Amino acid sequence: MKKIFLIVIAAFALTACHENLDERAAREAQEFTKKSCPMEISEGITIDSMTFDMKTQTVFYYYVLDGVLDTTLSEELQEKTKQMMLDGVRNTPSLKGYKDAGYNFRYVFRSHKDKKKVLLDYVFTKKDY
Repeated sequence: MKKIFLIVIAAFALTACHENLDERAAREAQEFTKKSCPMEISEGITIDSMTFDMKTQTVFYYYVLDGVLDTTLSEELQEKTKQMMLDGVRNTPSLKGYKDAGYNFRYVFRSHKDKKKVLLDYVFTKKDY
């Protein structure tokens, strides 16, 4: 009887230590931000941070645009950027678990000159990818 009790307690203890997908997403976003941000992606584009909102199950990517991109964004460039972000969601293997869970992905691009000014804002849901 003691052995069964100890096995049950051990099983509960082991499962209690595992984080769920939401907790993992939040942790990974925080670790990525600490380790890699800010990081220049290309000229005029810097990834500033990454976060996860458990309530909406949304992974947020925050970028800052500088130089010409901070002042001039043609409709054509906006559409190309949107398609590139969507292709990234569709084709990035490390996002598979999040996509399987139906998470949303949001890309927010802010002005370097005025951090409060949002230049681009794209949200991709399960129906998009």
